[in-house]
Amino acid sequence: MLLKNILSSYNLLLSLGAFYLGVSMFLERGVFDTFPPEWLGVLPFNNWAGLALFGMIVFGIGNGIASTYGFIKKDKKIFTMTFTMGALFFFCTVIPTILLGEWYLPTSAFFVFSLIQILLGLFGFLTIYLNSLLKNHYRKNSL
Repeated sequence: MLLKNILSSYNLLLSLGAFYLGVSMFLERGVFDTFPPEWLGVLPFNNWAGLALFGMIVFGIGNGIASTYGFIKKDKKIFTMTFTMGALFFFCTVIPTILLGEWYLPTSAFFVFSLIQILLGLFGFLTIYLNSLLKNHYRKNSL
């Protein structure tokens, strides 16, 4: 139960972070003042608005659904959802790094956040698997 609450809280934080960054990109202030010209034609986005929409829809809503599901439901699908969202986050961080051939400061933070999400999902899978093994072993020995 504690692990599910930790996963759901982490997914909620990532969802809120995606919406925060998305709104910041839409406002085009500070770091998001101008879209880097070297990204044009390389990435599938031509401006901050497209990237913001993608991030808010995929990661904001996706992690929000995973978080809500984890807080409400009592089953083990939260581990699959967390692992899937973490893998997608990792993939969406790796691809621009490969395409641009450069590593930006937020990239390292995104790698860490996605790896934490992947590891939390895997840890949930492992605890369930080990729990079921121990229960089966206990049943066999008690007969």
